[in-house]
Amino acid sequence: MLVIFPSGSQYCFNNVCGIYFWGVHGHDAVWHLAIANVSFSQIPFIAPTFAGDILSGYNYFLDLIIHLISLAGIPAITLYFKVMPVAWFIIYTALLIALGRRIKNDPVFVGLLLFFAYFAESFAYILNLMHQGTVWGSSGLLATLKVHMMSNPPFAWSILILLAMLIIIRRQKIDLKIVLILGLLNFLNLGLKFYGGAVTGFLTGLFLLFTLVRTDIKKMFLYGFIQLFFAVAAILFFYDPFNSLKTGAIFTVAPFALIHTITEEPNLFYMRHLTDARYFLVSRGIGPRLIAIELFNLTLFVFFYFGVKFFGLIYVAVKILRRKINRFDWYLLLTMVFATALTVTFVQKAEWWNVIQFFYYAMFLSVFFTAELMYGLWKAKKRKLVAYSLLVVIIILALPVTVDVVKQYAVFPGTAYISEDELAGLNFLKKQPYGVVFAPLYDPAWKTYGEPDQLYRYTDTAYVAAFTDKPVYFANILQLRLTGVNYENRLKKMNRLDCGILKKVDYVYEIRHLPNEGKLLACPGTKSKKLFGNQAVFVYSITK
Repeated sequence: MLVIFPSGSQYCFNNVCGIYFWGVHGHDAVWHLAIANVSFSQIPFIAPTFAGDILSGYNYFLDLIIHLISLAGIPAITLYFKVMPVAWFIIYTALLIALGRRIKNDPVFVGLLLFFAYFAESFAYILNLMHQGTVWGSSGLLATLKVHMMSNPPFAWSILILLAMLIIIRRQKIDLKIVLILGLLNFLNLGLKFYGGAVTGFLTGLFLLFTLVRTDIKKMFLYGFIQLFFAVAAILFFYDPFNSLKTGAIFTVAPFALIHTITEEPNLFYMRHLTDARYFLVSRGIGPRLIAIELFNLTLFVFFYFGVKFFGLIYVAVKILRRKINRFDWYLLLTMVFATALTVTFVQKAEWWNVIQFFYYAMFLSVFFTAELMYGLWKAKKRKLVAYSLLVVIIILALPVTVDVVKQYAVFPGTAYISEDELAGLNFLKKQPYGVVFAPLYDPAWKTYGEPDQLYRYTDTAYVAAFTDKPVYFANILQLRLTGVNYENRLKKMNRLDCGILKKVDYVYEIRHLPNEGKLLACPGTKSKKLFGNQAVFVYSITK
């Protein structure tokens, strides 16, 4: 909440007033606002930062919900940063309590589950302590789940779907109604987050397999077909794969590519000799030594990312050896293995490391085994002093990264802002008739590396679309790559300020004092009219 709740509000800092953003919200949240405010104005839904193209290859379900609620008069920016996070937190807590009580109906167990779900984080602080001599600053070193929850609301809401499905599965009852509900939930989860939909789809498949394989094979295949129908329908509805795959496959097989970072990156658990040995062995083919190195890398990766939750994995391994593991434990464990296997196996188009988002779900599910371990220590009948001491130590070890999150993010005034003068130009353009907007192509050289930085200097974003409710001719290249847009030709036109662009746009949004200010409007035969101007921006209309 420290990451998301202050963002999107108006503040003044050092006499500079405007809308401020914390963390990654200056990019990611603005993209979601652009979709909510622009994409659903037409059917089929349109790309907010690539005017003339349809929206495809993206999980827009949460943005659609925000858009529909905003029709009642609540601004999308208020819903995204204020209303939805509070609603999510209440539902998240209620579902954790409900599921926790179905596992062990004891307030102590539920309390431990809530603690680890809220606060347990990685062992990134160990790495930071090794290299920097301090635990402070460790929350940005590895994926910090609690930060990613509120920096990535679609992921956060997909966790609610996962919890709801686990509650249903925990009842161990299955009929057509339950199968339809699970199918619908997985449909929604794919719309929220593809990674989450893949995980919950696998979870549902396990449930059908374990429940019906020995009793009713025909029902298992029928119910499996129903689940497949919902999954295919979600992919077709939300992702339009026929368009998004035109620029290549979303995922590519690259075993252990992400896992290798744990021993290859100098600021992580760097092991040069191990890395050199691995590269040498790869050149000679797969063998026992290479397999051992890869398993060691994977163990380190899981250990540091899971943090104290790694002890939960040891606990469930002991349960397996003692044959005390139940069917629900198998559901959790095998789903974690599946999510980890996807992270191990693939890389993703545009941002190769984005497959870490599969692993987020494994990290989350591990809290249940960790809570069971802690509950076992609490209920220990022998050596209580040792058990209680271990419990206290593990709780303490869980906290440093979470404390660092507070230290890093509870800092005013955030990382980026839109000034009041620029907001005036954006609000003016918002009130104009619908049309396509040309906005300057982002240049990394603008970035000042100060905090806070003006949003147009901070990074390549969709903020002009988000705050004007109008599609932009070209912006936010990262999201275009992620959604599979073939944008290269248009990018070339943007780089050379091709005069033909003016035939495709209705407005020109210029930021004063940028190097290319006014060059496009100087094209021969251009008919433009200045509609607005202040010390920050100009807005022109283009007459065709």
